[in-house]
Amino acid sequence: MHKFKEGDLWLLTSTFDQRLTEITTIIGIISAISALPIFKYISKWSQRRRKNKAEHLIEAIAKATRPLIESYEREHQEVMDKLADQDETSISLLHDRVYIDGQKMLDKGEASIDEIDNFIHLYQCYRKLGGNGTGEAMNRRVMDLPLKHETNTLVQEAKALHEEREAKK
Repeated sequence: MHKFKEGDLWLLTSTFDQRLTEITTIIGIISAISALPIFKYISKWSQRRRKNKAEHLIEAIAKATRPLIESYEREHQEVMDKLADQDETSISLLHDRVYIDGQKMLDKGEASIDEIDNFIHLYQCYRKLGGNGTGEAMNRRVMDLPLKHETNTLVQEAKALHEEREAKK
């Protein structure tokens, strides 16, 4: 049998402590390795849970706002329909004016600068709204008319007013 001396006990406890530390380290490594799948599972579960919460929140918001959106869409369509009706009405009125004013000038066989200026404004609006070929044909005929000589036209007065305003700036 081996007899222990006083210094041997320290060596024995020191070796025991080392072995215990090694065992603890090994157990820690094994625990960490074996816990990795658990942490991965918990992480994936947490991600799925957040994703499901987000999806449920999006669904709840969509469900809550659907009546508002549908109401807006109905009102928007009503406004668009009214605008289309107003455009159609404007085209009809402009067509009538382009035709009547153009025909008056064609019947006279000439046109003043003021009449041409007014006609151009009407025709440009008519064309911008999508007027048909009748207005374009009338426009061509009116633009081919000879100009009636005038000494003082509204167009000349407007030009003078514009020049005065620009000079004051």
